[in-house]
Amino acid sequence: MNDLDSFIFKQEEDELSENTIKQYRHIVFEFLNFLDNDYSKLKVNSFKEYMSEKKKLCPRSQNLWIIIVNKYLKFINKPELILKEEKIQKEFSIKESLSIIDYKRLLRYAKKRGDHQSYYMMKILAMTGCRISELKYFTIENLNTNIEIKSKSKFREITVVKPLLRELRKYARSQKIKNGTLFPSSITGEMITFSCFWKRIKKIAGAARVNKKKVHAHAFRHLFAIKFLEEYPGNLPQLADILGHSSIETTRIYTKLTRSTKEKMIESINFNK
Repeated sequence: MNDLDSFIFKQEEDELSENTIKQYRHIVFEFLNFLDNDYSKLKVNSFKEYMSEKKKLCPRSQNLWIIIVNKYLKFINKPELILKEEKIQKEFSIKESLSIIDYKRLLRYAKKRGDHQSYYMMKILAMTGCRISELKYFTIENLNTNIEIKSKSKFREITVVKPLLRELRKYARSQKIKNGTLFPSSITGEMITFSCFWKRIKKIAGAARVNKKKVHAHAFRHLFAIKFLEEYPGNLPQLADILGHSSIETTRIYTKLTRSTKEKMIESINFNK
């Protein structure tokens, strides 16, 4: 348990998000309970069976657990116990992706419901490509064309186009928000929780008849990436810089085509010419 506390403290020092740290603690705690002080290679390897049969985790979730467990094993200087990840065939398309039509429907229904917070939060996510966790940097004090943020121990800027900036300032005036977050809770005055935001978005999606599976944490960020590459084909390095990725391979995740888009593109090929 002392090792676990030290490990978690290290993650806090590395400025991982609160939710990520909770996830780390839960998974490593589960791993330690399973081992019951038996640090043999055989026992550690059998943790895979535990994840699959007892916890009923899918291969992708198992790999997430393995990555975290391996990070812990390296931390306590037991690299010889590191687990191999499950091999998963890469998907070269995304089953459900938010389209520009879906996005406009979501905005329209948010406005219809008088949900100004969700309306502008969706706009920011789609028009800047920022992560949902980075919405906390959108405050009255920071509201400018370039918002400096610190993410994962790195500094970068979020560019806010002038039309969106004017809208956000007008929204703040109409809501009489004079300082702090643009999206305060009516109860605490602090920024509304992300879980509250997603509950609202799911309701809006249901009312707008947008497939709820399309509305997830990276949906708007993915939409931004697609629109950016439509305007600037092949400019993955620039997109990676805007999205705050250190690797272009990470950026490719957001640029995969949906299966339906692939089908339409292939069907449009004229083999008679």
